[in-house]
Amino acid sequence: MKDKTAICQRLTEEGADSVLLEQYQHYQEEDNVRGQYGLVCRFRMAKSEELKREREKLACLDYMIAKVERACEE
Repeated sequence: MKDKTAICQRLTEEGADSVLLEQYQHYQEEDNVRGQYGLVCRFRMAKSEELKREREKLACLDYMIAKVERACEE
């Protein structure tokens, strides 16, 4: 039981909404491991895409900083 609550806790920490948590718990109650797996995989994919977008934003900021630094040196 501890493992089950640990997974839900971790999903919460990673930003899972209440709908996802309810669905995950529903799959737990039904012993639907495939449902749990699919749900966590989709959540991971969404988080991965979110991180990718954030990395791209940081790269743009890094570019702007470098451009401003070069302008200051001239």
